[in-house]
Amino acid sequence: MKKENGIGYLGSEFLLWLFWKSAEDETMSLNNLGLGEIRISLEDSITLVSVTGDGYCETVKSPEILTLPSLRESIKRGRLPDAAKIRISSKELEWSFVVKAMPFKISSVKLPITGEKNESEMISVRLLAMTRLELIMKALFNTFLLERETPDFISDLKDFLGISD
Repeated sequence: MKKENGIGYLGSEFLLWLFWKSAEDETMSLNNLGLGEIRISLEDSITLVSVTGDGYCETVKSPEILTLPSLRESIKRGRLPDAAKIRISSKELEWSFVVKAMPFKISSVKLPITGEKNESEMISVRLLAMTRLELIMKALFNTFLLERETPDFISDLKDFLGISD
C-alpha cells in the first residue's frame, strides 16, 4: 500500500513501530507464536523521508541511534522511516539486515555464524536460520498490525515521540 507521494505507509509505520519498540524494550515475546523471546534493535542507521512529498531525505547514522533526540524531532516534523538496519537475536541465533519501506523488503541479511564444519550441515543450518528469520519477521509484522488497531496505539506512539495533542 502506498500514499500518492509514493511512500509505503505500512512499511514506514512498521519501521517506526520497530524503532519505538526497540527504544522502549529491546526484548519482545513471541511465545504465543512459538518463537520465544527475541531481542530487536535498530543498528546504527535509519533513513527518513518527508511525508509531504517535498523530496526531503536524511540518513541518520550513530551507534546511539535509539537515544538521539534529533531523530524523534525529525519524525515529529513529518519524516517517516524509509529504511533501517535491524538486528534480531533469538536464542543462540542473531541476524543483521536492512528493512526497506518502499518497496517493503528485507535485504543484506547477515546470517548467524554456525560452527558446522560439514558443508551440507552448514547449508542446512543456514537454511533453517533463514526460515526462522522469516517466521520472526512475519510474527513481528502481525504483532504490529494487531497493535496498530488498538485504541491506545496513536496516543502511545505520540507519547513515545513527545507529541502533545
